[in-house]
Amino acid sequence: MNAFRVFVFSSLFLVLIAQPFRAAGDDGVTSKEVKFFSEAVQCYAKIYMPKGFGADSKAPAVVLAPAPGHTAASVDKYAAQLAARGLVAMAIDYRGWGRSGGFLYLSEAVRWDDRLRFSQHTAKVRIRRKRLVPNAQILDIRNAISYLQGEAGVDRGRIGVWGSDLAGGHVITIAATDIRVKAAVAQTPVIEGKDVPRKATVPTPELRTTMVRLARNGPAPATAVAAAAMNEQETKIAVAGYHPFWFVDAIPQTTAILFVVAEQDLKVSNDANAVAASKLLKGPNGVTVVPGATHSMSTGAAFEVSVEAAAAWFQKYL
Repeated sequence: MNAFRVFVFSSLFLVLIAQPFRAAGDDGVTSKEVKFFSEAVQCYAKIYMPKGFGADSKAPAVVLAPAPGHTAASVDKYAAQLAARGLVAMAIDYRGWGRSGGFLYLSEAVRWDDRLRFSQHTAKVRIRRKRLVPNAQILDIRNAISYLQGEAGVDRGRIGVWGSDLAGGHVITIAATDIRVKAAVAQTPVIEGKDVPRKATVPTPELRTTMVRLARNGPAPATAVAAAAMNEQETKIAVAGYHPFWFVDAIPQTTAILFVVAEQDLKVSNDANAVAASKLLKGPNGVTVVPGATHSMSTGAAFEVSVEAAAAWFQKYL
């Protein structure tokens, strides 16, 4: 068993010992594939359950949100390891990614009448995928939380969220706006907005031109090339107004937040993101620095240390 250095900022100090990787299925961990719904779109998730879990367990549970462009498959082994340590863990696919359904749009005109609250039609549709819309992903995570709260054996009062990269920013936004989240872990988080004034977003001339064009002539794209172009344009607009750092000081003091960062992260400034955010939190919080790790911590010693830190945090605060 190898020991690894862990640095923690704030009043909380953690000493972690990396433990051997436990493959899914070890320690009695079981899993099942499920479907949950987000704005009526069927989404995919995989739930990992600890040994002995049953309908009367009252176990804590965690939703794992992948980085943008990734799927549940990229966080499966994190979920398996959390389950090996007594947590129910749900790895999800966002709408339009992985095995989840996409965003549906009519490709032809359909007549409807406001006198009817519901009507049924047969029409051609276009399905868009791989859209990066932070607010939509946040809603997917919150709907996954709702699904978990309905799972027999889960204690609905002990729910946590784990997210990496931009989803680490989602963790902050959700912790500040959804009281159901009692503990959260943001790994190598992108928490944009530290130096952005808290006022209405002023779009650049380029973005403004794009916004006008989409509003005046932006039907669902009919080709893969057109869809990719529209996705890129919409992403720029959505991300321009997304500042999860603005939500940090709104996180309740009863919600415990841990940041797990890479010592050699060349993509994200730890000081401007995780460390700066931790200094504004009122409740339990910590920053765990994984020695020698780069932004991706999904393999080797970095993975072992990061998952051990997350598991210990959830075990303590859920």
